[in-house]
Amino acid sequence: MNWEAISAIGQIVGAIGVVVSLIYVATEVRNSARATQLASRRSISEIFTLLSRQLAEHPDLRELYYRGLHDFESLEGTDLVGFAQVMLQLFRAYEEAYYGHLEGDVDPRLWRGWEAAMRDINGYPGVQAYWRSRSHWYSEEFAKYINQLQQTAKPPRLYREPSPDQ
Repeated sequence: MNWEAISAIGQIVGAIGVVVSLIYVATEVRNSARATQLASRRSISEIFTLLSRQLAEHPDLRELYYRGLHDFESLEGTDLVGFAQVMLQLFRAYEEAYYGHLEGDVDPRLWRGWEAAMRDINGYPGVQAYWRSRSHWYSEEFAKYINQLQQTAKPPRLYREPSPDQ
């Protein structure tokens, strides 16, 4: 019996085992990353869906939201609280999407849509006024991002508002 041959065969089998193990680990890591992306997408989508459903099902909230978009400063008492809560939900969802995008957990195709929605909503004077009063509630990095969006925001047209020259 040739012990050198047996040793060489053992080393080859061991090396094959290491390669198979590495392939398995890489596959599991990739599957875990996909699961994380999917969970992140679902979480963010659920927040937006809940907010949309609330606005669709409650005419008073819908009316408050529309008023607040245009004139945050005129809101008082419970109207101010209600609009601020809607904005809090919205900006928390955007913040989650923003960090998910930076960490690669949000599909770039979805991010483009969420970023466009953020840009559009940030064109409203009421949203900008809310943001000035509450931006300190959010991370510094996200606040800088929203500030930049607001500086480059176009006149609001999300809900077919007339152009300023009409």
